[in-house]
Amino acid sequence: MALSTPPTDSDNLDDPAPPQGQVLYARLARHARLRQLQLLVALQQCGSVLQAAASLHMSQSAATQALAEMERILGVRLFERHARGIRPTLAGQTLVDTARGVLAALEEAAESLAAIRRGAAAALRLGATPAATQAILSPLLAEFYKTEPRVHIDVQEDSSQRLLPLLLNGGLDAVFCREPVLLPASYVFKPLQPDEPVIMASTRHPLAKRRGVALSALKDSRWVLPTATIAVREIFEREVLAALPDALQFPVSTVSLPVFASLLNQPDAVALVPQSIAPVLPSGAQLCQLDVQLSSPLPPLGVVHRREQIPAMLIRMLKSWRNK
Repeated sequence: MALSTPPTDSDNLDDPAPPQGQVLYARLARHARLRQLQLLVALQQCGSVLQAAASLHMSQSAATQALAEMERILGVRLFERHARGIRPTLAGQTLVDTARGVLAALEEAAESLAAIRRGAAAALRLGATPAATQAILSPLLAEFYKTEPRVHIDVQEDSSQRLLPLLLNGGLDAVFCREPVLLPASYVFKPLQPDEPVIMASTRHPLAKRRGVALSALKDSRWVLPTATIAVREIFEREVLAALPDALQFPVSTVSLPVFASLLNQPDAVALVPQSIAPVLPSGAQLCQLDVQLSSPLPPLGVVHRREQIPAMLIRMLKSWRNK
């Protein structure tokens, strides 16, 4: 899997000077093929040239040559050998992650085109975090389809950490999420709904009916925690642990609403959740909101999209939200 002489510009592949980003992009645009992107992802998943080639119905020699060509074009080693096969280098993992996003975007585009061929009036590709799905997107779609029944919409639910890169790479038209800390200048966040953290518990919790409960009064309660990427987890670590450094915790972290509800049915259990999702916790659970005042705010829920060239159907959808 030896590399060829590193290329450095779009025409001269033998100049030894290190290439700049725009030059590398020009090379990829000129020389890279979709099959090579599929191969990069397969190599990372399989850890073997033989297995990756078989998964793509290629010969091992063809796969080796395709990888060598990509390494020659970019002038950097993409995979390295180790005891159990091959693994991506830092440069290789960067390209694999990008290739995976490109392939996912193409697959979603193909689904949208197929829907249009079947008679859909247009297509939208939306991403949404769980909280934004429950608080905004679900009621928004129900209202939107009253007037636009033929629009095909593909919804991908995930964390904002996964969805925003897809948006920036062109794989999504918009992402419904909390306000991001940073965005490129060509993208904008529009707030749609304020939110705040609340503490939920079973109606059998000892403090369920008490007014003006201090955080310190929850010292004997056991906390159900969301995963580390969720905004309320930061509030738990900053505000709750400051008041209760020895807070008891379940040995599980989750974003599953049924799991939250199940654990909260225990009389000593409590959980910090966004107020936006509290009403949609499973109806079979006997839960209530404790009267605890928290000082830490939550970023608002809203939508991120390009500042310009906004899809017309997205504009219509957001207009229906403003008219609620």
